[in-house]
Amino acid sequence: MKQAEKNRKSREHILTHAFAEFSEHGYAGSSINLICAHGSISKGLLYHYYPNKDALYIACIEKLFTEMTGWLSAEMNIQGVTVTEYFDVRLRFFQQHPAHRQLFYEVLMYPPMHLAEKIAACRAAFDKFNNAALLSVLEKERLTDRVSTEEAIRQFRTFVNFLGVYIREGSVQDVEKEAGELLHTLLYGLIAR
Repeated sequence: MKQAEKNRKSREHILTHAFAEFSEHGYAGSSINLICAHGSISKGLLYHYYPNKDALYIACIEKLFTEMTGWLSAEMNIQGVTVTEYFDVRLRFFQQHPAHRQLFYEVLMYPPMHLAEKIAACRAAFDKFNNAALLSVLEKERLTDRVSTEEAIRQFRTFVNFLGVYIREGSVQDVEKEAGELLHTLLYGLIAR
């Protein structure tokens, strides 16, 4: 086996076990020792590829958002998407990738504050995709005079952060279903006019 292939496999093996550990226990509850023990990885090998826990965590967050954004982009036509369709596609992703769901909600709700800038960079493409999906929904609607499109997107992001705390412990089905219902309420209200 060529060295480049060996290096790729080693990094992939480490990342797979780190992803599982961070998904299960979050950043605060995870350790290099547990990742090494569960993956039969020597600390020397891990530190050869990742200098510390922070670098390994950021690699996992980058993997999370890259894979999630790629999957959503492939499965969803943003032009003409509805709130229901958006959350149906997310639901399918999380059903097929349960560890991604756990890490996704973990990083939304309890991100290590000292890594905030790096996490924001990892999720930039995901945020751009979400903004485009929301814009597609809003293009079909007339906003109240008091809210600009930019303000609607800002409020949506605030709402999504709150939503993650509110429904974090639910099942995948319930979380995505409730997220869609609550977003529908945010956009269209409770009171018929």
